Amino acid sequence: MPRQEQPLEQGDTPLLRFAADLRRLRDEAGGPTYRQLALRAHTSAASLSVAASGRRLPTLAVTLAYVGACGGDVGGWERRWRDVASALAAAGHPRPPEAVPGDRHTVPYLGAAPFGPGDSPWFFGRDALVTELRERLRHRRVVTVTGASGAGKTSLLNAGLIARLRAEGHRGRVVTLTPGPCPMREAGRWLTRLGDGPFPDDEETVVVIDQFEELITACRSPAERARFLGLLESAGTSRAGHHRIVVCTRTDLHDRCLGRLPAASALFVDPLVVGPIPPEELHRVIAEPAARAGCAPEHALVAVLTAATAGQPGALPMLSAVLKETWLHRGGHALTLTALRAAGGIEDWIDRSAEAAYAGLPDALHPRARDLLLRLATANAPTALGPRAVALSDLDEDAATRAVLERFARARVVTLDRDRAVWSHTAVPRSWTRLARWAETGSEDWRVHRRLAEAARAWHDSGRLPGRLYQGADLAEARALCGREHHEPTRRERAFLQAAARAESARHRAAEATRARLRLQRRLIVGLAALVVALAAAWATA
Repeated sequence: MPRQEQPLEQGDTPLLRFAADLRRLRDEAGGPTYRQLALRAHTSAASLSVAASGRRLPTLAVTLAYVGACGGDVGGWERRWRDVASALAAAGHPRPPEAVPGDRHTVPYLGAAPFGPGDSPWFFGRDALVTELRERLRHRRVVTVTGASGAGKTSLLNAGLIARLRAEGHRGRVVTLTPGPCPMREAGRWLTRLGDGPFPDDEETVVVIDQFEELITACRSPAERARFLGLLESAGTSRAGHHRIVVCTRTDLHDRCLGRLPAASALFVDPLVVGPIPPEELHRVIAEPAARAGCAPEHALVAVLTAATAGQPGALPMLSAVLKETWLHRGGHALTLTALRAAGGIEDWIDRSAEAAYAGLPDALHPRARDLLLRLATANAPTALGPRAVALSDLDEDAATRAVLERFARARVVTLDRDRAVWSHTAVPRSWTRLARWAETGSEDWRVHRRLAEAARAWHDSGRLPGRLYQGADLAEARALCGREHHEPTRRERAFLQAAARAESARHRAAEATRARLRLQRRLIVGLAALVVALAAAWATA
């Protein structure tokens, strides 16, 4: 539904004239909805709507985003904003911020980006997990950390473990690496040094290998991958030197890493799992950074955000991003529910993040993205979508599928967790405008496609029993659907349909053979009857 514009109050103040002219600018741009403006401006529809409400002067950043999205004179509107802000300040009103402060720590929420070691003052909610990780590292040469995408693994390592080591006065080196497309270039050199012996002047070296899944998703050289895994095994089992290794990997690729490293599988046994954060810790994540920055969070805000994010797979990055925008819309020294609504809330952040992820894909991958994302959405009613987990085994493992899933996982819209893909928040299907539009135009088609996916899985899991294959109307409906645009079957579904078509053809041939045999039998019977009649007639006249 388009966001309804609030009626403008009557009067002739600088603020009301400013809001009225913003509305006029939008009308001159063709009257786009605030949702459409938000996609152009890369900001929330709610903040744009509030900007033209006349209730308060928007921030300079929101004003310029609004004007730019409408094609207005940004420089002229910036000068006008400063004039209005000065007039309001002279009348005793607080002046809204002109820009986000340059020092990121003046904003106590980091957004969707992971925490770094220097961000530990703002890192809350994972104390018990940090303590457990530190204790494991005391007693093991190699510790594995795993969790779903968006669970907060990198933040746990940086603002949790590494910050804890520094606080304890750890005098050895702490090195953070990622494999990347060429793991031997940097990470491999460090692993080689670990196997050679102690480093000069180092008490103990801790090497943290984050995003270990890049060894599979980014490295395209099987030979380099094998060399890197061999070095990891050697460094992990070597008794030379004083070092510890932390390996952090996503759960959906943890087992695949195990399979690629059978000789050193003990290195990956008993991983520390970073799971969803409990509600009582979510309360701390929301409230304590604001309190530390000297801003009192409203109880209603904390309650609403805790309820909205508890149990959600990708809660932490999303929550931090929404809180950051809420902070920038706050008034005075309180973080309120009103500021959350002005920032657009979780739904608006989801819409913008999903749209940005889609826009960032190459055009050639847009059809595949549409197919994959609609598989994650179940049409419960013509206009209602709900969350649905999709087994990764139900999807193709080609490069296009991986690229789409990785893009939306990095955008914190989709969560990849062990053997499945699921929305990072149950609000994604109803909040992302493009996805809702796709579903509305083909809800019946996607019901058929969903049934096909389930039938293909059941057939595959049963050992490809012929009795599980589609027949008749079901087969015709599914084949017609997959022949249309935007409904490309996976390899398993294609094999299922081909096997069903072959079985159907075999049944038709068998039925035709039976009919031919019956026709021949009938002709023989008629011929024999005619012969008997002729012989009887001849015998009677003889």
